[in-house]
Amino acid sequence: MGDQATCACGAADAGAGKLTDYQVEVNEGEVVLDVLHRLQATQTRDLAIRWNCKAGKCGSCSMEINGRPGSRA
Repeated sequence: MGDQATCACGAADAGAGKLTDYQVEVNEGEVVLDVLHRLQATQTRDLAIRWNCKAGKCGSCSMEINGRPGSRA
């Protein structure tokens, strides 16, 4: 079993938005996309995620985390 992390996900609604906090498991070696997929599968099935192949070759699966580029959870 991994550590628990808080993931704040935003939802837009007619120009307004709000963040909802979720507690989700994070395992060693996972990237943020892995954690978001777990969150989507277990807690918020309506979470929309745009992603590419996650082959780890081109870097397109990285994202901005706390204002800095990265992909590690």
